[in-house]
Amino acid sequence: MSDDGRPLAPSEMAVWHALKRLSETALSLVGADIEAASGLSGADFGILSRLEDLGGGTLHQHELAKLLGWQKARLSHQLTRMQSRALLRRDCPAAGIGVQVSILQAGRDAIATARPVHAASIRQHVLRHIREKEARTLVDVVQRLKGAEAGPGGAPRRKS
Repeated sequence: MSDDGRPLAPSEMAVWHALKRLSETALSLVGADIEAASGLSGADFGILSRLEDLGGGTLHQHELAKLLGWQKARLSHQLTRMQSRALLRRDCPAAGIGVQVSILQAGRDAIATARPVHAASIRQHVLRHIREKEARTLVDVVQRLKGAEAGPGGAPRRKS
């Protein structure tokens, strides 16, 4: 596919729309199943699962934003909503190293309820529709896209 500034050809536009629909549909269906079973939104699940899986229950807020690919304000608003529901807490350590976000027991209970639903929902709504070779291709494409986010030598590309 071309990397110039010409308008997208119909076949290129079809690929772009298919990718968007795949993402939007999968996230919507899986998110609805998680919310029905556990009361967690997709955003809640994403935050709580990263806290448990990548931070052992605690992460710095800026690191969490980076892992999610979210802007600071979006994450702050979401954390405020979750904190009001006693799913997590935010602390400012005395050393002044930024805000730490920690999962609370209600968050641990909710994520424990949501995880098996998450897995079953992904299998039902997504994986059963994808052949093994297609799955490998999707994973390969995403890995190439991730590599394209970095400049030469793995350094992050500058945003212009």
